[in-house]
Amino acid sequence: MWQARRTWRHKFARFNQWATLYSSWALGLFPFVYVASSKRLRRSKWLIAYGIIVNLGIIRVSFRYYDDTEVVDLAEIYQRNPLSEQISQIQTGLNLTTLFVTLFRSWWLSEELGNVLNALLQLYETEYKSLDCTNFDNNVIYKSLTIWLELISMLFLTLGFNTPIGYKLFLGLAATMTNQLSILLLGMHFHLAVLYIYRSIWLINRELRMLATQPKIKFRRIHDLQGIYSRLVALSTRLASIYSYQMILFMLCLLSINITSIFYILVYSISLKKTLTLPLVLNFSQALAINVLDFWLHIAVCELTERAAEETSINLRLFNDRSTADSWLDRSITNFALFCTHRRPRFNYCGLFRVNNAMGFRMIVTCVLYILYLVQFDFMNL
Repeated sequence: MWQARRTWRHKFARFNQWATLYSSWALGLFPFVYVASSKRLRRSKWLIAYGIIVNLGIIRVSFRYYDDTEVVDLAEIYQRNPLSEQISQIQTGLNLTTLFVTLFRSWWLSEELGNVLNALLQLYETEYKSLDCTNFDNNVIYKSLTIWLELISMLFLTLGFNTPIGYKLFLGLAATMTNQLSILLLGMHFHLAVLYIYRSIWLINRELRMLATQPKIKFRRIHDLQGIYSRLVALSTRLASIYSYQMILFMLCLLSINITSIFYILVYSISLKKTLTLPLVLNFSQALAINVLDFWLHIAVCELTERAAEETSINLRLFNDRSTADSWLDRSITNFALFCTHRRPRFNYCGLFRVNNAMGFRMIVTCVLYILYLVQFDFMNL
C-alpha cells in the first residue's frame, strides 16, 4: 500500500537492530533461530546452553578480578564514611541480583517470549512489512547510542581516577562491561518489542485517517483493524508480564547508582575536603546524565505506545461526520471505538505501577528525596 523511504535514519536503525541481534547471539542472550520456510522463530536449547556457559564464565572472571577494578578514591571514601561502604555493598548485591534474574528469566521464559515475538513477526510479515516510522527509527537509534554511551561512561569512570593500570584491570573491566552489556541488550529486546507494538498502532492510526477520507469503506477492513489492535493489546500485556521483574530491577539499578554516586561526591568533597576538579565534575556529570537518559528512554517508549493508542480513539471520531446507510460499517466502527475505550496497551509491572511519564517524574523526585534522607541520616559523619 505504501512504500518505505529508505533514508539514512531508516538504514541506521536497521543496522542497529542487526547489531543487537548478532551481539545477543554472541553472548547467548537470544536463544532463537529464524526458520525461513515457516517464517517463524524457533527456540534452540543449544543456544540456551551456550548462553549459560558463556555468561557464567564471564561472571566468574568479573568476580576474580573485581578488586583490581576498584577505584582507589572509593577506598578513601569507605574509610572516612562507613555508611558509604554499606551502601556500596547493597548496590553490588542489587546489581548481581539484576544480572542473575535478568539472565535466568530470559532463558526460563524463552518459550513464552518466542510466542510473543512470532506473533509480532507474523503481523509484520502480513500487514505492514514495507512501511517505516520516524519515531520507531529514532527510538531505536537513541537506545543503541545509549548502550554505547553507558559502556564508554563506565570505561571513563574506571580509568579516569587513580586506578593502577595492569592486565588484571583490563580483564576485570572487560568482564564487568560485558555483564553490563548483557543487561543493556536484554533491555534493548524489550525496547524493540514495545516499539514494534507502537509502530503497528501508529500504522493503524494512519490507515484510519486515510479510510476516513474515502467515499466508500469496507466494514471488513475496520473489523480487521480491530482484530489487529486487539492482538497488540494482548501482546503488550504478555510482554509486560515477561519483562516486569527485569525492568523493575533495571530501573532500580539506574536510579540507585545515581543516588549513591551523588552521595559519594558529597563525602568526597565535604568529608575528605578534596577539591572537585573540572575533569572529575565532567566525568561524574556525564555518567549521571547517561543513566538518566537510559532510564527515561525506557519510560518514553511506553508512554509513546500509550499515546498512540489514545490517538486511535480520536481517529475513530473522524467517522462520526460521515453519513452512511451501511449498518454493518456503523456497527464495526462503534465496536472498535468501545473496545479502544476499555482496552488499551498498558505496561503494568507486577501490578505495582504503570510505566508512563507521570511515574517517571515521580521516580526522579523520589531519588532526590532519598539523597536528602541519606544526607540527613549521616549528617554527623559528613
